[in-house]
Amino acid sequence: MRVGLSWDLGGDAGAVETWPGVLAEIAQADAMGFESVWVQEGREAADACSSPALFLTWVARKTKSLQLRVAGRGVTRGDAVRTAEELAVLDNFARGRAGLAFASATRQQAEPALVHETVEMVSAAWSMDEFRYRGDHVRFPSHTGDDAPRGASELPPSKEYVPQWEWGPIMPDFLAITPKPYSTRPPLYVEIEDDATLEWAARAGIAPFVPAEVPTGRAVERLVRYREVADAAGRRRDEVDATLERRLVLDGEDDACALGGSSEALVIAIREIRGRTGISHVVWRRGTAAGADLYRFASEVQPMLQS
Repeated sequence: MRVGLSWDLGGDAGAVETWPGVLAEIAQADAMGFESVWVQEGREAADACSSPALFLTWVARKTKSLQLRVAGRGVTRGDAVRTAEELAVLDNFARGRAGLAFASATRQQAEPALVHETVEMVSAAWSMDEFRYRGDHVRFPSHTGDDAPRGASELPPSKEYVPQWEWGPIMPDFLAITPKPYSTRPPLYVEIEDDATLEWAARAGIAPFVPAEVPTGRAVERLVRYREVADAAGRRRDEVDATLERRLVLDGEDDACALGGSSEALVIAIREIRGRTGISHVVWRRGTAAGADLYRFASEVQPMLQS
């Protein structure tokens, strides 16, 4: 069981006041053997991070082993090309430790197909050289016509090769997006709040991510359904890093979106959820918890989760 950390970045204190505490916990997490850190994309609060990829590129140079994840990536304020480029730059600085989770269509009030096509386009940009993409919402290059096959397609081998920098002012039909990521293909996740995305992701082998705002009962229900659809589609259970984000309260009380109790009680609760859903990664949404809780969790809970 992998364990990661994320943070509430939705307050009025401002980035200058909030971010140093987050960076201090990231340094502690790297030293204590946590698996990952997740930074949510946001713009609605004073301390929100509108560019998690840039934030984590700085973090990449200060950490050694943490997996660095952009969470809650939107598809309505930026295009798929920019998303692919930002994550590729982060992955190169992080030497293969970057990953990307997209916000659900429901949370963005967007068409599910726009999310699906953006994920497909980003994946193609990372793994293919000269290519084009045709969808109902995403097209690359932008002049790609309806005669192109749906989805991503590569430059036919019969065409004469001309280096991209020699094409001149004419926009070609196939383009390469650079740089490529350091890793072969950084992990992709998507929130599975809407049924259309859940079923598409399960069939396509895209990892599910359930954020902390979703009540635990609902989160388990969505993850169980994802597993059923994936199994029916013949996907392997080890193919995706199914991830659940929760608030964890050591020696505290449960609520709809939090798991609380003693160290042993938290281990039991997380292992029970894993048994029902097949998750491989739990992310601890940090709020006002003291830094000492990290040490207790690393020494008391993590060893039992990973045994």
